[in-house]
Amino acid sequence: MNINQFEVFRTIAQAKSFTKAAKILNFTQPAISSQVKALEENFDVTFFERGNTGVRLTEAGKIFYEYGEKILSIYEEMGNEIAKVSGFSKEFINVGASYTAGNYFLPSAIITFKEFNPDVHIRLDIGHGQDIIEDIRERTIDIGVVEGSLANYSDIKKIKLESNQLVLIVPPRNEWLNIDSLTINDLITKPFIAREEESSIRLFVDEYLKTIGLSFADFNIVTEITNWEAIKIAVMRNKGVSLVPYPVVKKEIDEGNLLKIDVEDLQLAWDMEVITRANENFSGLKKEFLDFITNSETLWTAEKEHIINQKMRFI
Repeated sequence: MNINQFEVFRTIAQAKSFTKAAKILNFTQPAISSQVKALEENFDVTFFERGNTGVRLTEAGKIFYEYGEKILSIYEEMGNEIAKVSGFSKEFINVGASYTAGNYFLPSAIITFKEFNPDVHIRLDIGHGQDIIEDIRERTIDIGVVEGSLANYSDIKKIKLESNQLVLIVPPRNEWLNIDSLTINDLITKPFIAREEESSIRLFVDEYLKTIGLSFADFNIVTEITNWEAIKIAVMRNKGVSLVPYPVVKKEIDEGNLLKIDVEDLQLAWDMEVITRANENFSGLKKEFLDFITNSETLWTAEKEHIINQKMRFI
């Protein structure tokens, strides 16, 4: 046996088709069939059952798949460690994301991760959610990030990220204590502390505002700040109000240092799920990146810290 046979076997099992597997691996179908035949002859068992809808694993095939995943994971980990010793440790990670995640949140997370891991190369492709799922299945990407709640797929592992929403924060001053909500027209008259124009979160909000006939130009912006911590402090000091991701200010709201006010007709919330191939175990930087983006606060940490050329502009 050789390592390529494990890879061929895994691809057939996940694609549930010899033809699809051949296309993914850029092999001829007879070539991968001969690889499977050699494995089956070696163990004197049948690994696949053929049917009208494709192929499925036999009981022996399921056992081989389980151990094959472990072998491939260890092999990849070994390669990464050897690469580090030899000085050639560049690791490639292919990521796919649907529109909101790909355009607004992942870029800053990827930049932050690369700052800590200069030996990683991450490619981000943006497309429709269903296309991302198919790309995962066809092994053209390693990790996917999609919006909404996905149906359950036996070959797809899902990691649901904490549901996030933007909230309006105000200082715990008398003028706000008895106010539960504002209209959007009320909000645009208040002194407003905004993120810089280039920030992903501002672009995201601005896209939404366009759907209700507004933009950030309509707000009474008193300052633009590139750091969430600085925004929170400015609001606490009664310098203005701001829209921020809830995970960023949950602690301050719980402790009473900031108040959360509802804004009528302004519902900025989203659900995201990270997807990978089921039963695939990452190692090295792929595992680190997966852990990084599945941390509930990572996307906001990336927005909050390590921003290139951080600056504060007063208007």
